[in-house]
Amino acid sequence: MSSLLSRLFALVAAAILPAIAIQAYNEIDLRRTREVEVQDEALGLAKLAAAEQQQIVQGVRQALIALSEVPAIKAKDVQECDAYLSRIKQQYPEFISFIVVDMNASAFCSSFTEHRVAPVVHKLAPATGRAYFANAVRTGKFTIGEFAFGRNTGRSVLQFALPFYEDENHMGGVVIASLSLDWLADYIAKKGVPEGAALAITDRNGICLARYPDNALFVGKKLPAGKDPTLSNGTVADMVNVDGVRRTVAFAAVGEDLLVSYGLGKAQTFTKIEHRTQRDLLFILMSALIVLILTAWGAQRFIQRPFAQLVDAANRWRLGEFGRRLDIAGNSEIARVARAFNAMADALKHREHELSEAREQFHQSQKMESVGQLTGGVAHDFNNLLTVVSANLELIEAGDDIGKIRHSAAAARRAVDRGAKLTAQLLAFSRRQILNPRPVNANQLVSEFQGIIRKAVGEACRVKVWTSEGLWLCHVDPARLETALLNLALNARDAMPNGGVLDIEMKNVVVGEGAAAGCLPGSYVRLSVRDTGSGMPPEVRNRVFEPFFTTKEVGKGTGLGLSMVYGFVRQSGGHIAIESALGKGTTVALYLPKATQTPDVETEDAQPQAFPTGSERVLVVEDNDDLLDLTSAMLTRSGYQVRCARNGTEALRLLRSEEFDLLLSDIVMPNGINGIEVAREARKLNKGIKILLASGYAGDALDRHQAVGEFPIIDKPFRMSELAARLRSILHEA
Repeated sequence: MSSLLSRLFALVAAAILPAIAIQAYNEIDLRRTREVEVQDEALGLAKLAAAEQQQIVQGVRQALIALSEVPAIKAKDVQECDAYLSRIKQQYPEFISFIVVDMNASAFCSSFTEHRVAPVVHKLAPATGRAYFANAVRTGKFTIGEFAFGRNTGRSVLQFALPFYEDENHMGGVVIASLSLDWLADYIAKKGVPEGAALAITDRNGICLARYPDNALFVGKKLPAGKDPTLSNGTVADMVNVDGVRRTVAFAAVGEDLLVSYGLGKAQTFTKIEHRTQRDLLFILMSALIVLILTAWGAQRFIQRPFAQLVDAANRWRLGEFGRRLDIAGNSEIARVARAFNAMADALKHREHELSEAREQFHQSQKMESVGQLTGGVAHDFNNLLTVVSANLELIEAGDDIGKIRHSAAAARRAVDRGAKLTAQLLAFSRRQILNPRPVNANQLVSEFQGIIRKAVGEACRVKVWTSEGLWLCHVDPARLETALLNLALNARDAMPNGGVLDIEMKNVVVGEGAAAGCLPGSYVRLSVRDTGSGMPPEVRNRVFEPFFTTKEVGKGTGLGLSMVYGFVRQSGGHIAIESALGKGTTVALYLPKATQTPDVETEDAQPQAFPTGSERVLVVEDNDDLLDLTSAMLTRSGYQVRCARNGTEALRLLRSEEFDLLLSDIVMPNGINGIEVAREARKLNKGIKILLASGYAGDALDRHQAVGEFPIIDKPFRMSELAARLRSILHEA
């Protein structure tokens, strides 16, 4: 029995000893792995902290760039500069001071309000005594200083410097910002440094700028390692700090001037491993190895694999692949979660489809929101025009006096011209034409467009247009300018629910250097839209150009009107300014750049013109019988040999059987073949044939067939004299 027991004990010992050896090896390997993990963790935390410090440095740099462009600083206007820097100091409490010095290192303005009384107090040391000043002057670039005590406050600071230029090539001095190291210490203290860890920032000389914990013990002192940011960047070392704590310390550089160190306490990082070692040894002595193995197998089979599927599916859904589904059978908790995830994916896919449709409807509603407000007025105008045309045609039919007949015909023609112009304005406003900037007479554009503006704002609002004699031409897209005017008019109308006055004024202005913030110096045509509405408080006025910002009720505004106006003006090379106060109305001023070229001459056909004649063979393709007969008769009377086709199929048959000098075709026609396709086939059959296409609106067809600019086009409605002139011009082309 004792022999059996001894053998049994020997077997147990034999079974336990390998397990202990394996566990010992595992513990050693685990410690090594943990050391690498701690080093990686410390380096990652150091890089993260360095990235945050880099953001602070970049923020300071951007602030100094903005200050270097302030007109009062560039002009060395002491009073304005002092006032401006004092305001900036109030906005950025983390800075102890802002100082501007000339090339002799003498301060001429600062954020200290007492600077005006005792400027000598702020007299800086010579440039040779300030390394950051000398570097900024020498390199002409943004420079970071070193640990220092402020001469004016006695507080520890870190200076940043950036030169400013009086003109493009002449350096005027240096703008200096002094960051409070007390603020920096408070900042890193709030970063949630774990127990036993330490976070420190040093300058290029290894002097501590801020540290957590025990900032007061370290700030201003040279730390034992990590002096050179460039050489120390990305390194990790085990060391004992002045506080006697052993840590794994990682270093990450902030540019070439600052170094961030992040140390993790060895005691804290290895506490869990030591506890685990004791626990595992206890489990071995209690013969729990089998349970652990079974647990590991069960965890992998029933938990790890299903969770891996869940994570993979979630990542795919995050990337928009909503077709991925989980296949986990059974009624376990994970299986129920998988079914819930599948249902969520179905809902997300449906929501994505709905969102896509809503987005498309939203874009379309932007156009329809403004166009819908014009429908009544446009219908009224067209009915008036049609009445004029119809009545004059009746007078022509009933009249026998050639003078009266010509008078009635002229009146009908003028009504048709007004209808064509109104159609062109609506197409341009709805962005259905190909638009380009050109020299524009703002007086003329506003005067002609004011009819639509009056209809948009309604009878409760009076519209006054103030033109300016000798107004310069401005270089803008006229259709987009009309859209901007209508947006501003609608905003003004909404601000005057009980009616009011809307003033539109044009004026020549010359903007000097720094006269208007954000506006380049030069000559502009200022177009002002002023209302007598409720006005806006400063917090609203400062945000009106932000996309989707609106103070209107849900469903009554998109918040895109003014942002669209802002984008149009800035893309045109201009500037936009807004003035408003509660109860005093709002004025929006568009500064439109002065045109440097002369506009194309536009002529008004006030009198009937003689039709240019010709003898060439012309094929006319038009699906409207009345227009086809009229065009054919006019061209025949002008001497041309005319053949007619009522659709594309008939036109192609004639082109294949006869020779023509010119093809005049409508673009949009029935039976599947349009004018563009007919023109291209005509070119294949006869390379020398001339082409002229006609259409009331061809934008979609041209885009769809990629034919923009391929053929000359005459817009409907056109006059017969205009058509005859275009034909002669095209036929005479080389």
